[in-house]
Amino acid sequence: MLNETVETRTLTEPAALEKAIARAFLTAHLLTGSRENGENAVLEAIDAWDGQKQDEDELFEHVVSASVRGRGTAGADHGDVSLLPAELRAVVSLPRHLRHCFVLRTLAGLSQAECARMLRLHPLFVGQCTCAAMKRLPSLAEEATSGSPYLAWKLRIEWAD
Repeated sequence: MLNETVETRTLTEPAALEKAIARAFLTAHLLTGSRENGENAVLEAIDAWDGQKQDEDELFEHVVSASVRGRGTAGADHGDVSLLPAELRAVVSLPRHLRHCFVLRTLAGLSQAECARMLRLHPLFVGQCTCAAMKRLPSLAEEATSGSPYLAWKLRIEWAD
């Protein structure tokens, strides 16, 4: 009989996990429109995530799910955007359905089909909402930044090094 050593390893290295959690928090903050609700969604997602069996992509899915379900305080506090880069502050002013589609499709770079699956929407509706958000963001950003130019199509949350 062979003496086999069962090796337990974590799928996620500490540096990768730190980056995944930072990405998760920024995404949750934008999806919920609130720092506090974003934090709650990330904590809920971490509780549901099995780091021994699941990778960072599955953590991200847990975060999106918790953020979209909208547990936490009743309404988004759009006044707590100070942690966000100036280019992203107007995103939290978008209506919820437009914000969800824009964040996942444009900023996170997910496919229309992935967004539709995560948001439980029809793919065409995801595309329409994303376009509507992109049309609306320049005026929201101008209001927020007193006329500074805003190029919504240049925004992208950087996930890779």
